[in-house]
Amino acid sequence: MIKGFAKRIRANILVGFFLTVPIVATILIFNFLFDLATGWLPPSIMPQLRSTWAGQLLLQIVTLLAILIACGLVGLLTRNFLGRHLFRFSDTLLARIPVIKGIYVSVRQISESLFTQRKTLFKEVVMIEYPRKGLHSLAFVTARVPDGLAANLTKGRDRSECVSIFIPTTPNPTSGVLILLPRSETIAIDMDVGEALTFIMSAGAVSPGEGGSAAPTLLDKLEAWLRQSDEPHTDDSHAVPEATENVDRTQG
Repeated sequence: MIKGFAKRIRANILVGFFLTVPIVATILIFNFLFDLATGWLPPSIMPQLRSTWAGQLLLQIVTLLAILIACGLVGLLTRNFLGRHLFRFSDTLLARIPVIKGIYVSVRQISESLFTQRKTLFKEVVMIEYPRKGLHSLAFVTARVPDGLAANLTKGRDRSECVSIFIPTTPNPTSGVLILLPRSETIAIDMDVGEALTFIMSAGAVSPGEGGSAAPTLLDKLEAWLRQSDEPHTDDSHAVPEATENVDRTQG
């Protein structure tokens, strides 16, 4: 009884710990970013308002709103004809200044990747015969192959559209194989990108469209792990020799 009670306490502590860590980490990261965005005002500004916790929070919220409004105004101004030319001039200037250009270009490329990858990467899900005929793998169409490169893929055959295919690995879909092939060699399937990624990361355990069943949550996985760890492990190492000994005695 005491042993079972101790196991329940241990299970509750483990479940509570692993469920609390993501929430606490999210709060800490959000608080760090919030302070980073709003804590740059000098202490001499509104010292009376800063004397209380509520006043400090109000000042930070007002600062954040001011930053958002300023970003909106910058976006509004740079989307007209004159603003575009001013942006291109400042972009070229910052990209040529020593030391500064390394920081600016790196941050700019990260910002660009947030939008360019969303438009070009993983347009649709298909199946192809890979790694050999008779075996099929899920793949993502990433882009259309340019005509100059596609001509090398269709030599001696009818000209057809060629696409670049990314075949992800399981369970980490960020690595994989890039293949160029005619679209006619792909098999179209009715599956969206999100379902395909879930299917790949779960190694096929979570199938798309299973009656609307949701993927297992962190709590479900913790409960399954605890049940598995509490199962008694039987040692059958002596069972075979004992059975063999009984057979030998019978034959003797």
